[in-house]
Amino acid sequence: MSNFQIPPHADESALKKLEKKIIDEGKAEDSHVSHTLKDLSKVEKASDKADKTFDKSEHALEKTHKKELKASNTLNKATHKHDLAVAAIGNAEKDLAVKKQESARLQAEVQQRKASVDGIIEAQRHHNSLRESKLAEIHNVRAGTGDSNTDAGAPAPAPA
Repeated sequence: MSNFQIPPHADESALKKLEKKIIDEGKAEDSHVSHTLKDLSKVEKASDKADKTFDKSEHALEKTHKKELKASNTLNKATHKHDLAVAAIGNAEKDLAVKKQESARLQAEVQQRKASVDGIIEAQRHHNSLRESKLAEIHNVRAGTGDSNTDAGAPAPAPA
């Protein structure tokens, strides 16, 4: 507020000018206060809006952190399952190799035993043939022929 001095002996026109200046100053100050209040209101609204968007952003960040944590946990579980599957594959491959090796060993043993059995059977046939020849000789000698050159396949006569 301006410091207006009212002169002790002022004329009417000077008083009117002074009155007009005081009224104009009041109007200007009222206008300034009104604009300042409007600006304050705008700033308060902007501040409230900024606070709300800040809160929303905080909540969005928390929500995103929760989603990331959930995704991380899901990833860890999936990674663990994958690791277990890889380990199971490794174990199955080792088991397959052991079974294949055992199968090959047993097949070789079967072939070896078959060859051994074939040899034994062949020896048995040979020995049976020799035994049959000897038995035929014995039967011929018992029958009294004494001929050892007789057919080994002919039946010997029964003793009387």
